[in-house]
Amino acid sequence: MKRSIVFYVTIYFSTIISAQEIPIDRLSLDEAITYAIRRSPSQNIQKMEVEGARLQWREARLQHIPTLYASGDLRRNLIIPSTPVPAHLFNPDAGENESMYLKFNTEWNSSTGLNLAYDLLSPEKVFGADEKRLQLKIREYDALISEQDLRTEIATAYAGCVLALEQEQLLRNDTTYFAQLLKTSDALYKREKISLTERNDAHKAYNESVVNYLQAEKIARDSKAELLYLMGEEITPENIAILDPEESIPELLEKIEQAFSTAIPTGGLEEMKQNEIVELAAIRVKSASWKYAPTLSLNGYLGTNYYNRRLTLFDTHSWRGYSYIGLSVKVPITQSLQTSNELSRLRFRQQIETENLRDIRNTRAKEKLHEQSQLELRRKSYLLSRENLEMSQQNMKAAQLEFEKGYILQQDLMKEQRALQNAQQSYLQSAYDIITSLLALEKVR
Repeated sequence: MKRSIVFYVTIYFSTIISAQEIPIDRLSLDEAITYAIRRSPSQNIQKMEVEGARLQWREARLQHIPTLYASGDLRRNLIIPSTPVPAHLFNPDAGENESMYLKFNTEWNSSTGLNLAYDLLSPEKVFGADEKRLQLKIREYDALISEQDLRTEIATAYAGCVLALEQEQLLRNDTTYFAQLLKTSDALYKREKISLTERNDAHKAYNESVVNYLQAEKIARDSKAELLYLMGEEITPENIAILDPEESIPELLEKIEQAFSTAIPTGGLEEMKQNEIVELAAIRVKSASWKYAPTLSLNGYLGTNYYNRRLTLFDTHSWRGYSYIGLSVKVPITQSLQTSNELSRLRFRQQIETENLRDIRNTRAKEKLHEQSQLELRRKSYLLSRENLEMSQQNMKAAQLEFEKGYILQQDLMKEQRALQNAQQSYLQSAYDIITSLLALEKVR
C-alpha cells in the first residue's frame, strides 16, 4: 500500500485507545470514531474482503511455478483384450494366412511416478498476477473509502448529538423561565396589576415552551440513538440515558478545525481508486492481446509400471521403468477471431474508465470550489450568529431589569425572550453548518 494512503486514513482524529470497552457516559469524538471502526459490521466485512483479494493475488503468483505431483494406480483387468497377429511371426511352421491371438496386458498392473507440468509461455497467465494485484489495491481503496465515510458519519452524528443536547438544555431553561414568568403573572393578575390578556399570553408562552422542550427532548434521544447505531452499540433506553458527549460546541469546533488545518492533503480516494481501475483496464487489454501467441508447455514423467498375473507388488522383476519429457505447442487459429472481438470490447472499457476518471476529477474540483466558498460563508455566519447571541443575552438581561422596575410591559419582555430563543437556534444551526462544511470539504480535498 502506498504511503499516501496510510496518511489519508489518519487525517481526521487520532488517539490511543485501550483494548477495553470505551465508556459512553463521557464519550469523546475520538473514542466514538475508534469504537465505530472496531465494531462496525460493514468495516469488518471490508477487512475480510481485502484479505480475500490478497489471497487471490498470492494464488495468482503461485501459478508461475512448475506443477509437480505424484501419481499412482493399481488395476486388476477382469477381461484382457486380445489382438490377432500373423502366426508365422512367432511360429515359422505356421502358414501365411494363419493368425494367432496375443494378450497385451496382464491380470494385474500398476504404475507410480512423478509428474511435471510447466507453462513456459501461457498467454492467459502473463498478466494474471498483475490483474489480481490491481484488484487488491482497488479493494483496499474501497475499504478506506468506507472507513472515511464512517468517520464523517460519526463526526456528523456526534456534532448533531452535541447540538441536540445543547438545544434541549436551552429549551429546558426557557421552560423554567416561562414557568417563573407565569407564576409572576398570576400574582400580578390577582393584584390587578396586569390584564387577563397579558396573563393568558404568559400562560400560552409557557405552554409553547413545554411543547418545544418535549420536541427537543425527542430530537436529543433520536440523535443519541443514531450515534449508537453508527458506533455499532446496542440501542437501549439505558444506553441512550447514559450516553453523554464530552466535547462542548466550542471544543468540538476547535478540534475539527485543528484536524482540518493539520491534515495532509493526499488527493481524493475516489480519484486514486479510479486511477487503479484505468490501469486495470489497460492490463486487461495487454493480457487479451497475448492470446494471439501460442501456448508452450513442458511436460515430464518419471516412474515405473508393474505387470504380472499375480499381485506381488514387491517383486522387483515385475516392474518396468517408464519416463519421458516433452514440449507441447498450441497455436490458436479460430480462437483469434474471439480474441479480436474481446480486444475491441476491452479497449472500449478502457476508454470508458478513462472518461470516468476525467469526470471524477472535474466533479471533485467543482465540489471543492463549492465547499470552500460555502465554508467561508458559514464561518462568517457563525461569527455573526455568536455575536448576535451575545447581544440578545445582554438585551434580555436589560429587559428583565426594566420589567422588574416597571419600565416595560410583559409583552416586551416576552418579545425579548423569543428574540433570544431565535438567536440561540441560529447559533446552534450555524455551528452545525460549519461542522458539516468542514467534513464535506475534507472529503473532496
